[in-house]
Amino acid sequence: MAVGSLAAVPERATAAQQTELVAEAEQSDHVVYWNKVLVESFQDLKDAQATPGSLARAGAMMNVAVYDAVNAIHPIGKPYLLRPTSGGGGSVDAAIDHAAYGVLSRTLPQLDFTDEFETALAMSPSTTPEAFATGKDIGEKTSRAVTFLRERDASSINVPYTPGNQPGDWRPTSPGVPPLTPNWGRVKPFGIEYGSQFRPPLPPALTSAQYAAEMNEVKEYGGADPATTKRTTEQTEIAHFWANDLDGTYKAPGHLYALTNDVVEKRWPDSRPTQTARLYALMSIALADAGVAAWDAKYITEVDLWRPETAIRLADTDGNEATTKDASWQPLSQDLEGNHFSPPFPAYVSGHATYAAAWAGIMKRYTGSDTFDYTLEATTVDPFAKDVVRSFNSFSEIARENALSRVYLGVHFRSDAEQGLAVGDKVADYVYNNALR
Repeated sequence: MAVGSLAAVPERATAAQQTELVAEAEQSDHVVYWNKVLVESFQDLKDAQATPGSLARAGAMMNVAVYDAVNAIHPIGKPYLLRPTSGGGGSVDAAIDHAAYGVLSRTLPQLDFTDEFETALAMSPSTTPEAFATGKDIGEKTSRAVTFLRERDASSINVPYTPGNQPGDWRPTSPGVPPLTPNWGRVKPFGIEYGSQFRPPLPPALTSAQYAAEMNEVKEYGGADPATTKRTTEQTEIAHFWANDLDGTYKAPGHLYALTNDVVEKRWPDSRPTQTARLYALMSIALADAGVAAWDAKYITEVDLWRPETAIRLADTDGNEATTKDASWQPLSQDLEGNHFSPPFPAYVSGHATYAAAWAGIMKRYTGSDTFDYTLEATTVDPFAKDVVRSFNSFSEIARENALSRVYLGVHFRSDAEQGLAVGDKVADYVYNNALR
């Protein structure tokens, strides 16, 4: 992928890799092809361009435009925005390619998708000029419609956020790193009505037995010091496998897109857009809305909960006799220079957990079963879990392990994970039963 203003980021696809991608794409449909491109683009983004919410938003925009383009030629459900009247006889591949390219080139202008677009066009079967022109027209219309709509979705709001300083209040944990996307809970969702629609109950009170138990759990299982942690070797592997917090990874939403690609290729090896366009649209809508719902809970309720590292270091201020201060405690989570860190936003609820449950909720509803009769071998691009493969037999198993990994990584309490799972599944249920119907 050619990169525009990010000159320091290397191109990901060599000539040999591009040839391999073409060969793979020729055996699958263009919906899957563009979602592979999407995952690679997530890895190429960095800093403020790679926030979880913005990545999930870009994925949803691309996939609803693609869905509407496919739906215009082969009706498979209710349009998300529009069904152009000129769809009859159009090339569905051309429609998909122009819809995806149109959205990505506008939504991620810092990246150059020309090579991927040309590859997509070249791998399409022969078609008539008229069919290609019709498909192109449809794809361009749906991409313009989606990008126009989302220009007014409040994703660019930049209201300053002032951290608290009372016990329990979130405050920055890394010097010089500001709070990340504090207004994302106000972004207009894609499928649910508003960000607070499935707002969870407040987290356990600092003086409660539950809070003490959860703080002591993450203190014992999520710490960086191998001499004092109770975390097992497998739990450490799980923590790193799901992390994907660093630039160069595909972050939490991208990992779930990659898993979707794996599931589709395992379940429908000869898939066609009429099978996959609706699945990717529903999944991406749920992921985008999960991000809005999670960030609503993080920033817009009366409790913006501190991270475990702050809680443990300031345990002498929480009013709970069952907690003990450790001023030197650090989470397992670390960057490539060995600096331990927590993500720069409040703990409750866990974004990873909310995204994972929304993903699992759509996948199990769409396929008709939470379990599958094969073993899904999942991989990751997190630098601390290279070559690690995790095996799963159900979508819920994936979501729960993803959620609990954040406790083992030392960046979340158990309630953050549990309530994130609950919120994410509610988002998925609503999206599945109301969107594209």
